[in-house]
Amino acid sequence: MSLCINPSCRQPNHPENGGSPTCMACGSALVLQGRYRVMRLISSDSGFGRVYEAYERNVPKILKVLKEGYNANDKVVELFRREAQVLSQLNHPGVPRVEPEGYFLYYPADGGEPSHCLVMEKIEGPNLKQWMVQQGNHPISEKQAMLWLTQLTDVLNLVHQHNYFHRDIKPENIMLRPSGQLVLVDFGAAREMTQTYMANLGDSGITTVSSAGYTPPEQEQGQAVPQSDFYALGRTLIYLMTAKLPNDPAIYNSLTNAFAWQLAAPQISAPLADLIDDLIAPAAANRPQNTGEILGRLAQVRSRQVSSLPRSAAAPTWPITTLDPHQAQTLPDPSRSFLPPWLDQRPWLLAGLTGLALALPLGWYALSRGALPFATVAPRVAAPALQTSTVSPVAVLTGHENDIYDLLLLRDGKTLISASADSTIRIWNLEDNTLRHTLAHDNVVQAIATTVDQTTLISTGDDRTIRFWSLPDGLPLGQIDNAHGTPIRALEVSRNGRTLVSADSEGTIKLWALTDSTGALNLAGMSAGGPSHTLQADGTLNDLLFSRDNTTLISGGKSLQLWNLASLEDAAAGAVSPPTTLKGHSSFVNRIEITDDDQTLVSASADQNVLLWDMATKAQTAALEGHQGYVNTLRLEGPQLWSADADKTILVWDLQKKVPIQRITGFETDIWRFTVQPNGQIITIGGTQPYIRLWRLN
Repeated sequence: MSLCINPSCRQPNHPENGGSPTCMACGSALVLQGRYRVMRLISSDSGFGRVYEAYERNVPKILKVLKEGYNANDKVVELFRREAQVLSQLNHPGVPRVEPEGYFLYYPADGGEPSHCLVMEKIEGPNLKQWMVQQGNHPISEKQAMLWLTQLTDVLNLVHQHNYFHRDIKPENIMLRPSGQLVLVDFGAAREMTQTYMANLGDSGITTVSSAGYTPPEQEQGQAVPQSDFYALGRTLIYLMTAKLPNDPAIYNSLTNAFAWQLAAPQISAPLADLIDDLIAPAAANRPQNTGEILGRLAQVRSRQVSSLPRSAAAPTWPITTLDPHQAQTLPDPSRSFLPPWLDQRPWLLAGLTGLALALPLGWYALSRGALPFATVAPRVAAPALQTSTVSPVAVLTGHENDIYDLLLLRDGKTLISASADSTIRIWNLEDNTLRHTLAHDNVVQAIATTVDQTTLISTGDDRTIRFWSLPDGLPLGQIDNAHGTPIRALEVSRNGRTLVSADSEGTIKLWALTDSTGALNLAGMSAGGPSHTLQADGTLNDLLFSRDNTTLISGGKSLQLWNLASLEDAAAGAVSPPTTLKGHSSFVNRIEITDDDQTLVSASADQNVLLWDMATKAQTAALEGHQGYVNTLRLEGPQLWSADADKTILVWDLQKKVPIQRITGFETDIWRFTVQPNGQIITIGGTQPYIRLWRLN
């Protein structure tokens, strides 16, 4: 499938465009600049332009095309060009990458007006407005606020150093990568700080950019200055810390023009609140005058926090900034989850997502305050001082070009399969740590699973297809096209091998008859007949699990829900009995497991807790506390439970006594997924680099 971007084309999605260099309907080029093939329209409601997803080989990109009605508007064209100009000069993980030739004109074959185009890096993840919705509109903690304020200040430092200021900072213009890095986007309103501009402040020829609630008074009058970015930054942080929009009557009195937010953010300390108030001072002269001043104030707040911590408290690494590359501070690294992530959550996040139908991975990054009510309060088990084991690096498997979202070790202990945002699946031989096969999707690969006999690999992701591959050779067997309407986040095969279940970023669950009456793979039946049942969960999903007796399907994400599969067979169409929702987590569920006897369900969450549930009574039986970061994944090994988090730690628990028995540290990055070889080596994915790491337990 290829789309033609000629605005006059009568059939831009002509079915024969896929392999053609030119549009079969109008003859215009389909391969832009000889490099980019447009695959789908993302939005036609984005300001002055249309936004597409394009690909350079297998790398997804964002293509912005100025709407033809604005071609004669010099100011709009200048704003469009400026975004390319600014981004091409910046090299930072907090801004989208644009190559110097990222801006170009596209000439249609019919001789019509050329279209202004801009190609940039595609950020896999939600913006912060979507992220807040995904994680339940809970205010973020002080630590998260400080982490994000530091990241954004670091980005602004670079922007201001290049003599630009952004002029349109708001939650919708800040995106969250699966790695946890915030990205400032939409630089179309950026303004160059030239002497001419500063001398002509107030000139009616200077374009005014306004976003209600986030734009400072001087910018509303067409007199934006660099400190205007700090005002918008402060207002954005207030939204995140209170979960209230700037015009919410709870924090803003329109009669008196009074803005009082601190009572809505009791988790924020006075020193940080004072800094935020200074950022949003009505007069630009009363705000911090540069990014270095903001970072210095943040360092003072952190020093107070550190002095109040017990001596034994862990000190995770504070993100390095361009102003002080040798800082070693004390806030937790962001988790990978949804982000999404609905965050980070599974990337993406949690990236994809309910509002955007993004898969993120993610993704999906979720924070909240307080616990949800439950009828019976379960005993809370805190981690005592433990003997700590450490790991040493053994090997690093490289080859993926983007974040790795899923990991699977086959029963032979030597075949490892990984799925990535680079649109590939890779099959590795752990005997010599070499790449055996590379399998291609059309977009981000979110999840992988195998049939019970491990002769068939199943994969899915943002291209909404479910694909089947033979193992161990990785040959394609077939696929289900358009299996879901939005990116698919999770896959699972029933314990008896007869049913495949898939779930997408909007919470739709589909059950497929994986085998026919003879027990053979039912590819034709699934493709032609569709799913046997469709269920609707409460929001985005990160994980799926069958009970070992195949009577219950468990889904985890925004909610933790149990589905009675026996009732599906008896239910009339449209009369499926509702699921049982287990309430106890205060944030997204990232991973679920169940014991061999089907008696205990285990759930891991972005709320930093692992909860145990009695499958018979559906009651919470214990809360395992001890993680200092989002708990991303689980592994059951007989009477022991392993749980891994965003704080570079694995905890091992005695499930019978419900106490931790080992803490494993020494990992270099957050742990998104891990597995353990028969020889005891631990394999992890996580961090900002797309590497698979092998560790030896000391």
